Amino acid sequence: MFYTAAIVYRGDTLPGNRRRDVLSYNSLSFRRRKTMAFEFVPIQASEQQDLTEFLVKSFRAAPNLISFRPEVLHWKYFAEHPEWTDPRSLAIKEEGRIVAHAGIWPLKLVTHNSELRAIHLIDWAANRAAIGAGAHLLKKVAGEADVLLAIGGSQDTRNLLPKLGYKRFGELRRFSRVIRPWLQLRTTPHKDWKTPIKFLRNSALALLGIPPAPKGWSASKLSSFVGAFGNWRNVANPTTSCTSSRRSAAELDYLLSCPAAQFSGFQVSQEGRVRGYFLLTQVGRQARIVDVQIDGEDRESWKSICALAARAAAEDQETCEIVAASSIPVSSEAWLQMGFARRRIDPILCLDPRNLLTPSTRLNLHLTDNDFCILIEPSTPYLS
Repeated sequence: MFYTAAIVYRGDTLPGNRRRDVLSYNSLSFRRRKTMAFEFVPIQASEQQDLTEFLVKSFRAAPNLISFRPEVLHWKYFAEHPEWTDPRSLAIKEEGRIVAHAGIWPLKLVTHNSELRAIHLIDWAANRAAIGAGAHLLKKVAGEADVLLAIGGSQDTRNLLPKLGYKRFGELRRFSRVIRPWLQLRTTPHKDWKTPIKFLRNSALALLGIPPAPKGWSASKLSSFVGAFGNWRNVANPTTSCTSSRRSAAELDYLLSCPAAQFSGFQVSQEGRVRGYFLLTQVGRQARIVDVQIDGEDRESWKSICALAARAAAEDQETCEIVAASSIPVSSEAWLQMGFARRRIDPILCLDPRNLLTPSTRLNLHLTDNDFCILIEPSTPYLS
């Protein structure tokens, strides 16, 4: 059976300041013009230069794009990962050449009674001449995990994925709050007639300040999650109402070592008892709250940890804007109460061939569950 489905899902800067799909969907019944064998193989560290050349050409990207720098590609695909020992750079080769690629961003989805091995695909691209390579790669990669995730993407991608078996499981909402409007105004690359209106709006909101956390709550910066949490794998307790992504302390330390952005982790306590953590990244003058976990579902606890995260993100004097994300109502409400505004909504799509997720499953996901936490677009550095 032959396919022509081959898509890209990522968001780095490309020519024309647009996000593009390298290939678009034409027909699931299209036949290849030439009969050549596709070879499904992991990319080795010794092939990193070949991979770089393929990705740069596929995405029509600048060679110095942060996502494709040697140290970043090595970290994404070849550095030791504490929770994924299998290859993380997979490809289809034709006559020895890479014609399609999919990178694995691994995560675990945890319910009250099970743990699922999940993948978010990144750097997914295919050579236009290798018809069917992208879909063939997807079929092979699907066997590497219980569930495949896709968040957002272009309209073509969103139209295509349901045809490949993906189903919608909610949405990821992104929120932002400007804390230094004058600095943001001076560092915004492109200005138009809306710029003064946004500046006045952001200035009025910035005067209100970030609400403090209640008495007894505190956050302390960590140099290592392993040293702080030990064998405690995660502070979030799965419940019957929510399926949450979960990261071990070692995996959080792996994120702290990322060379593409500056990560920092914080342990959160209430009256001396550890309640959770949050993870920040600094991307230019934008601070991103990329992961927040708390050992409860009550609104007051979420408001407290979100307040601590927002105040920690605002400490850097070069930060203009803080960004956060949520896929569940309780944390979305907390960000709104912290003075954040909803700026973007991306659908969450899942390929679940064994029907391990029920139609009513609600996913609690974060920006660390894909490469949103490190993607950089210099031409549009702010959400607000």
